[in-house]
Amino acid sequence: MLTRIITAVVALCLLIPILLFAPAWAVVCVWGLLGAIAVFEFASCLGLKKEYPLVIGAMLLTAVYVVFQNTRWGYSAWLIAHPEFELFWRDSSLMAFSLLAVLFVIAAIVRHGKVPADRLVMLYGLCVYACIGFEAMASLSSLGVAVFAENIRQSKLCTYLWITLCIPWVADTLAYFTGRFFGKRKLCPNISPKKTVEGAIGGVASTGIVAVVVYGFAKGWDVLPLVGVFAASVLLAIVSIFGDLFASVVKRHFDVKDYGKLFPGHGGVMDRFDSTIPVAVLMNVLIYIPFFGNLI
Repeated sequence: MLTRIITAVVALCLLIPILLFAPAWAVVCVWGLLGAIAVFEFASCLGLKKEYPLVIGAMLLTAVYVVFQNTRWGYSAWLIAHPEFELFWRDSSLMAFSLLAVLFVIAAIVRHGKVPADRLVMLYGLCVYACIGFEAMASLSSLGVAVFAENIRQSKLCTYLWITLCIPWVADTLAYFTGRFFGKRKLCPNISPKKTVEGAIGGVASTGIVAVVVYGFAKGWDVLPLVGVFAASVLLAIVSIFGDLFASVVKRHFDVKDYGKLFPGHGGVMDRFDSTIPVAVLMNVLIYIPFFGNLI
């Protein structure tokens, strides 16, 4: 427990200054690096970490994709000056995932008989999952294709990033305490034996209440916005649980306790961001819905 606490404190002392004071391009590069590490952890989980050309190529493509989509030297900035190429930008994700697919096709042919094809297919899917998830977090750290902020503190989306990072933590913490005192029925005993139905319900509902209270003190107590905040928070909290369970499914299938050892007492990058990835993806959808996008 002491190791977990020390690691959490150190990680927060590093993460918070980066998010508050670092220029947007640096923050985006951090997300790209974390995405690459997540790909390596997936490969390790599947027993493919020694497939060096494949793993290194997938890590590089993931990092480049995340950075490319959200930085000054990436396509996002170029698109601002050349809006007529918007259709090409819309296909950039398809191109990135296609290049990734080509890499895996080559690996399947070259390593046929030595590497199980089903594991290659699963790793490809997990790589795409990491690309989408960490790019979603990176896009909340900058203004993406619309405007590029020199510092994320200038960006309204910075608020959404903090919400994205906090909701899974709040939901998980409140679910833990609710489940500890009231939990009786197991939520998914074969996937995560410690999670209970009561804990999940309590965590989701409590997250919505906390969000409403915080928003009320910060923005006012108008009924309609508060209803929207509660609904969005509950939805994001539910999604965070599914993200956590999905990561656990992969670990249980391959009999792995943690994805990595980067954070002592906590595990690896995917152990820390498993529930955050789907929240970031959904948040990127909600901010483009006029009602939810105007709440902040």
